[in-house]
Amino acid sequence: MGLFKQYVIKSSTEIETTPEEMWNFFYNIEANYKNWHPKDHNYFRWTKGNPLEIDSKFDSEEIVNGRKVRIKGTCVESIKSRKIAFKPSWPVSFMCPKIEWIIEPRGSAAVFTAQTHYKFGKLFLILKKGRAEYMMAVAKKHMYEEGVNLKNILMRK
Repeated sequence: MGLFKQYVIKSSTEIETTPEEMWNFFYNIEANYKNWHPKDHNYFRWTKGNPLEIDSKFDSEEIVNGRKVRIKGTCVESIKSRKIAFKPSWPVSFMCPKIEWIIEPRGSAAVFTAQTHYKFGKLFLILKKGRAEYMMAVAKKHMYEEGVNLKNILMRK
């Protein structure tokens, strides 16, 4: 048995838009980030490379459960109009090794699925009973709100 327990939380939202429109939203994430979640998102900047290219670096800041959180990382997967994956930098990557945004066509719509991967040490799970579940519940709520907000933004176009 390993020292870590893996979790994946996800939230999906069907949106009457095309996968290409959704991709364009994320391609322009620097301009769209604040509007995507006005209450929680402060900024997203590409610091090295081009938007949504593998190995491009980013720096972002958001409010999570009332606390300012800065996340830096690297784009590790990019399939146009289908999938974007990020690997946060240390120390965030210790507990959150991957964040994915998946775009799936569904008839005249597209489904946006946000997936966040977590890993928690068994000792953390014992000593901080309920803390991992609380952290994941906060993240899931934020991801759900992002899906609803993305739907509202893209359906206005």
